[in-house]
Formats: sequence, structure tokens, C-alpha cells
Amino acid sequence: MDKLTLTTATSSRLVCYYNSLAENRPDYGQFSVSDIDPYKCTHLIYAFSDINNTNELVPSCDTDIPRYQLFDELKIRFRTMVANQENRTKFIKSAIKLLRDNGFDGLNLDWRYPGGQDKERFTLLCKELNETFVDEGNATNRDRLIVTASVSAEKATIDASYEVSQIAMYLDFINVLTFDFHGPWESVTGHHSPLYNGSQDTGDEIYLNTDYAMRYWRDQGAPTQKLNLGLAAYGRAFNLSTKSSDIGAPANGPGEEGCYTGEEGFWASYETCLYIEGNTTQLIVDQKVPYAVTDNQWVGFDNKDSLNTKVVICSVTYLKTNNFGGAFVWSLDLDDTTGQFCEMGKCPFISHLHDILVPATSSRLVCYYNSLAENRPDYGQFSVSDIDPYKCTHLIYAFSDINNTNELVPSSDTDISRYQLFNELKISSAQVYCIVHRGAPGLARKYLNAPVAGAEEGGLWCGDCFSSCLSI
Repeated sequence: MDKLTLTTATSSRLVCYYNSLAENRPDYGQFSVSDIDPYKCTHLIYAFSDINNTNELVPSCDTDIPRYQLFDELKIRFRTMVANQENRTKFIKSAIKLLRDNGFDGLNLDWRYPGGQDKERFTLLCKELNETFVDEGNATNRDRLIVTASVSAEKATIDASYEVSQIAMYLDFINVLTFDFHGPWESVTGHHSPLYNGSQDTGDEIYLNTDYAMRYWRDQGAPTQKLNLGLAAYGRAFNLSTKSSDIGAPANGPGEEGCYTGEEGFWASYETCLYIEGNTTQLIVDQKVPYAVTDNQWVGFDNKDSLNTKVVICSVTYLKTNNFGGAFVWSLDLDDTTGQFCEMGKCPFISHLHDILVPATSSRLVCYYNSLAENRPDYGQFSVSDIDPYKCTHLIYAFSDINNTNELVPSSDTDISRYQLFNELKISSAQVYCIVHRGAPGLARKYLNAPVAGAEEGGLWCGDCFSSCLSI
């Protein structure tokens, strides 16, 4: 499933069942296919179908056939938009209007799963967005809108979904989703965002790490300075099924739900530090990332040491050695924004990244704002007013939608007022770009890597020289 954000993204699975029997419930209990928001889940399962007396799979009832069609149409809204030039043109025009009317500086495309003809159509969408944004900027004497993308880090999806060297020509930067390589949907423990290949990895598992993904994007033709390495401000937790607690230990599903985020096996960084308090953090030596065990809960996450290894410019030099353009974080709301949980001050995850990445370099630090976090309870709630614009070089607002007539639209009525607050952040910080993201919930990002007036030689943004916000 693919979406746009004003900006966000993740590569994790969220599988949702649709119970067709719910259509027959009374009053507010009634729920039909038309009530499904296809952007809340990565996979949708229709329940139920039957087996007849001759061992054939058949619909449960006659009314299932038209429901099947409506259900299947949920996955094609983005594909319908890219299917022909007329639809793409309508989308691009609506994007310019939404971005300009609300003060955004660009658009981020979340494109991770399609294959077949959609691969070539995505290239056309990137090309037409770029060219139209240039023309519109020249015609209105304004800085052109930028276009970026959040993309898969998995080799098979990269091969099926992207003409890498071609889309790289039209995108200002590319966010590679280098997390959720492993998770509690698997039967053994594994870190969801390892830097390197693990000694136990076999077969296609050798591709499931940050280093391989970043190098593969580079080797397929993406300029390194356009590539942003993905960092997740959360841990993935497993429920251990035996006394073994090493990497690769047997597991039987996700760990406990985050006490504020409310998702099983998904712990925000501030929840992780609470859960593992008093327990020893272990290092997965060959993969350069930590994990911890508390009772029967196994969690892999990033801490200051692993962030240093992945990002630090001066001493440990992975990012610098490979000449990658920067990093992005999913997402601001998952940090300890009040400083009351981890005893490391306010926003320790983002602040540490800023300290080691931004001041002495022109590297990007792109941060996603997940607008859904505003609906969480208690300390899990995070709104636009909680954002510190000085911590990031780019901010991405997630999410936005495509309507049935192929136009870019806000995800909800409340988004319009949030857009204004979001873009006011760039007034207080000369370094912030604001972007709108069209994509699946979970990721938002912002940054531009293209030569313009005020940019450094070679196409990197100066940071201090450009004061507008980008909408992806």
C-alpha cells in the first residue's frame, strides 16, 4: 500500500481483518467495506469464505461478490492515480494547490509495495512532479516545491518497485526505511534495525540490514548524497517462548503493548527505557546494535552507542565514510519529549542525533511528525505544539490522502489547522524545511538535496540559507 505524506512512513506490517458479518450489526455496531480506511493497515484480510461439498473455495453468501469488488478497490487508489497521465496531472495540480495554500515546501511519496507496470509509472510520476514543480516555481517566481520519497530497504521490493537510477534523477532526496527488517511476526528474536549482517543470517536474511540496503540503493544508481539512512525511535519486542534469550531465541509473538502507544511489541524509546530499567543492555557485536531482556520480553532498539556507530561524522564514520547525505527519524512523538521517563533530558534520541550530525556538518536530519500521535492517551499524546523545530533540518507531516478523483487532500478536517501551526515552525527557525507526506501511517520526513540559490557547491543545502518548510 502506498501513500503520500505531508510526511511519513514505515516498513512494518499491520495486518487488519475485515469481518463481513459486522455489516449486519444494529446501529453503531454496523461496519461495512466503505467504512475501512485502507491507509491504516499494510494488509487487509476479508473474512469469511467457505468450502462447499465438492471441496471448492466459495463465497459465504451471494452478497460477498460485490463486497469483494469494493474490498479489492481499496488497494488501487494510489495505483489508479499513477495509471495514466490524465490522472497524474490532476493529482499534481491538486498537490501544488494544497502545498501552496498551506505553506508547505514539497511532497514526500511513500512507495514501497507495487511491482509490474507500477514500477515504470512511479518513475513517470516522479518525473512529472519534478518538471511541473520547476515550471510552477519559474512561473510564480517562487522557490520550486521539492519532491522526495520514502522507499523500501528490502532487496526484493527494491527490485520489483523502483527504477532506481531514473527516479533518483527527479527526487531531491530518498529516505531508505532501514528498520523493521525483523520483528515479532517472526518465530525467533532478531533486531529490527541492525547495521550489519549477522553471523547467524543465511539465505536472503543476509540482505536484511542497514548497510546492505544503503549500499544496494547506491549500487543501483542512487547518488549517495541523496540517500538518507533511516533510524527508528522505537524498539520491537518479542515474547520469549523458552529460557533462551540470545539473538535467534525462540519467540511466540509480540511482546507486551506499549503502555502509551498501545501496540503489542512496539515500544517507543521512552517506553523501552521504562521496561528495561534495571536490566543489562547486551550488544549484538557483529550487527552493532543493542537488545535487552526483562522477564520473558526481548527487545531490540537503538541507543546512544548504536546511533554513534551509525551516524557520527567525526570519529565512528559509517555515514561519512559512505558519503550518505543524512539520516531521518520515525518519529518525533516516540522520543522522551518531557524528559521524565529516561532521565536523559528532553528528547534524548533526537537531541543526540542533532548534536552528532547537524552542527558541524551540512548533513540532513529529517524528522517525521505523526499526526496520529495527537490521539494517544496521557503522556503518549504529541501535537504540533510539542515539536522543537531546532532539532531537525527538515520536518515531514504525516499523513495526507488521495481522494476518489485522484486529488491530494488532507486526511481529516482537523489537518488544515494543524498545517498552519506546522508551517509556523519554520518562521522561528531559519534551518527548518516543512514537508507534507503522502504515505502509509508510520513515517514522515523532510529534506531537499538539489542545487538552488543559497545551496553549497555540489547540491547540499546550506541549512542556514533556506528558511521555508517542505510539504511531503
